[in-house]
Amino acid sequence: MRMHYSQDADAIYIRLKEDHVHNTDEVTEDIILGFDDKGNVIGIEILSVSEKVEVSELIVQSFDKVLVDTTAVAKPCLPLIQGQ
Repeated sequence: MRMHYSQDADAIYIRLKEDHVHNTDEVTEDIILGFDDKGNVIGIEILSVSEKVEVSELIVQSFDKVLVDTTAVAKPCLPLIQGQ
């Protein structure tokens, strides 16, 4: 997933899946969804972003991969210096 903010266009594009956009649908005047050839949403474009949020406060996070292990068990942390 990637997110791109264009200051020139005052728009945010959120790419959910790296695939070809086959079709788009304007959900509202400022929100456009992109679909793959199977009808899955793969992109979301939000227009006029500065009218909706304080753009200077946008926090963009990037993750290459996110792994979720539901069987993981928390382990106690060992002190950095032995004997503490």
